[in-house]
Amino acid sequence: MLLALARHAEDARLHWNAERAAVRARGETPARTEAYAHHVQANLCLITAIGAADLSANFRIYDITLSRDPLAAAEQLRQAAVAHDHSGAIEAAHEAARLAYKQAFAQPVTAQEQQYVDLLAGLPAARRDKVVEMAEGRARQPEA
Repeated sequence: MLLALARHAEDARLHWNAERAAVRARGETPARTEAYAHHVQANLCLITAIGAADLSANFRIYDITLSRDPLAAAEQLRQAAVAHDHSGAIEAAHEAARLAYKQAFAQPVTAQEQQYVDLLAGLPAARRDKVVEMAEGRARQPEA
């Protein structure tokens, strides 16, 4: 249970940091959002669970002896949770798709694609984000 909470806390932290990076990339000032609140709540749940578990002084997960300090133990658990993936090789099933994507990305931009780039670059950031979001949404819809 502690590992599941730690994995959730680490996912929340990564999501919050990714959101902040996207805001900075658009040239905006980051603010505290719902992702930040989710990150804080996930950490508080993990720390509370560690305290409530009343672990022994030599409690071990994998090869790590958890600290008696709940904050240090939470950090140890977050690192352990992302370091171990029990589902097997996560890249093997998608390796062909990854290589195809990498090859398509490496190809030079066509003249028509360059026109799209120029059009998007001329839009204000909010409109550009909306256009890209709509394009990605349409690409995810199955063709009729």
